Amino acid sequence: MLGIFAIVFLLAFLVCRHALGRYEQVLRQGAREAAPTAHTGAEIARLFFASEEITDVEIVEHEGMTSNCFDPRRRRLFLTRETAGGATLAAWAVALHEAGHAAQTGEALGDVKWRQTVIRLTRYGPGFAVILAGALMLMKFNARMAVFACAGLCLAFLLLNLGTLAVEFNANARLRRFLEKHLERHPDALERLGGHLSKVATREVGDLLRSPRFFLLSGLPGSGKIRPKS
Repeated sequence: MLGIFAIVFLLAFLVCRHALGRYEQVLRQGAREAAPTAHTGAEIARLFFASEEITDVEIVEHEGMTSNCFDPRRRRLFLTRETAGGATLAAWAVALHEAGHAAQTGEALGDVKWRQTVIRLTRYGPGFAVILAGALMLMKFNARMAVFACAGLCLAFLLLNLGTLAVEFNANARLRRFLEKHLERHPDALERLGGHLSKVATREVGDLLRSPRFFLLSGLPGSGKIRPKS
């Protein structure tokens, strides 16, 4: 039993680490690749909105752990200063991927909102699971069972995250027509950007490893807010 638990835990860790590594690769490599046209991340997102006749989305600069995200309820695209003002393929990939969510309307909007709920569970759920396990042990509950229960919840969060990844790749798919037209004369850049977009799409899978930071910085009373308000 313990051996199976260790194997599952290791596999989950490797999946999360792989997702984080892919996103970090975009930030490292893409930051050294100049954008093929003279547009920043915010500007290329606006061009995409114009091509899709999306007029109700506001782009807001915000610095924080939850930046570089699209809020479907408030119809706002929150970008860090580096992403909004950067004229690199990394800035484009992050800004455009999140902008792609703005095109997910109608039935797809419900999927986007569910995906965001799953991401919150991935970020904050493990912290509450640890507290629950600690409380069970204080109540003289079997310590091993409490740890297994905590690990089981974390695994469930990861499986939910993986199960809703189609929403992220659908956001990328909605960019295809715009990018093929905009980068018609830059096929190499289009190919590289496509690779970066696929890596950005899976970045939240790695949030399970960053959950202690999310929980301690915003999940506890008095820890402050990292969610954009403006």
